[in-house]
Amino acid sequence: MLPGYIRTTSMVACIIVMILGIVGNLMVPLVVLRGKDMRNSTNIFLVNLSVADLCVLVICTPTVLIEVNSGPQVWPLGEHMCKAVPFVELTVAHASVLTILAISFERYYAICEPLRAGYVCTKARATFLCFLAWVAAALCTSPILLMVTYEVEENVDGTYIPTCTTPASTTWMTGFIVTTILVFFVIPLVILIVLYTIIARHLMANPAISRGPANNLLKYRKQVVMMLATVVLCFFLCLLPFKALTLWIIIVPPKMVVSLGIEGYYSLLYFCRVMLYLNSAINPILYNLMSTKFREGFLKLCGLGPAKRKKKKTSERTGTTGSTNCSSSHSDFWRRHSSNRSCNVKGSEIRYFADGIGDKIRRQKQDIVKNRHKSENEIADFVHK
Repeated sequence: MLPGYIRTTSMVACIIVMILGIVGNLMVPLVVLRGKDMRNSTNIFLVNLSVADLCVLVICTPTVLIEVNSGPQVWPLGEHMCKAVPFVELTVAHASVLTILAISFERYYAICEPLRAGYVCTKARATFLCFLAWVAAALCTSPILLMVTYEVEENVDGTYIPTCTTPASTTWMTGFIVTTILVFFVIPLVILIVLYTIIARHLMANPAISRGPANNLLKYRKQVVMMLATVVLCFFLCLLPFKALTLWIIIVPPKMVVSLGIEGYYSLLYFCRVMLYLNSAINPILYNLMSTKFREGFLKLCGLGPAKRKKKKTSERTGTTGSTNCSSSHSDFWRRHSSNRSCNVKGSEIRYFADGIGDKIRRQKQDIVKNRHKSENEIADFVHK
């Protein structure tokens, strides 16, 4: 049995990740489907990422809760789940990498080669690429099914316990793990660094210097690129500990792994797994923080967006009505030769240019000024007397 602090920390972290991740990733497709302006090729890829993240959160994350309570050596979920969990974890990770590559190339064409983007970056092509990513990821991950071993072993106390392990005991197994890390982690990371460097240089070379629709489009593209670059960065940072630990276990002598001790090894292992699952929950949060359209869509889906806009429009109408009433009060002031104390607008001047009203009001204003001076002179004469 694991120490209490490992069990408690792992369970709390996984429960928080599951709740936030499942709710957030369920909302992403709903936001995209409900907003007509959200149905573009980029968001189709983001929906695909959400589907992948949901698979991890629903199938893989609960196994940590079971493992930390039953003991890490014990696998109570049976042979089918023993093979399914690592297969789903790797397939989803590989499909996510391919989807992120597709998103990044789509942004490259949209910003750096806009003339080609019209026929390259289509919704039909994005949907096909998502399907292709899943097929390729599943085929490339399928050898893991041959590596995973489910056995019922005798415990030290004479009882029998089911175990689930993924050994790298042969050359082809070691080669498969190293190859998948290179093909689906290291090489994509290098490609994405180069790709986003080119995109950033292109955006910096074309700064927004004018106002209007062109400038707004450029700002929107910059916002999208910043959001996607952050998603890519978080993806690789969250996967890095697990990939590094896997390589370290394969490369170093077994004595070095044993030297960590049971407590140290499983603390490191569960930290890496929680980070792996955290990646599946963090994307919707990033969309809300960095995308105005997604944020508005999320608020609208929660029932907050329309009320807010309605309130804002009501305030605008109130302000407009107030201005209209104020103008009418000024008009009444000049028309009736009387002061209006209900309007507190200072320094404003109402001008009338239609149907000769302006000349009439100016004459009335002059008469009021003359009458005011006359009244002041009469008061002065009265005081001196």
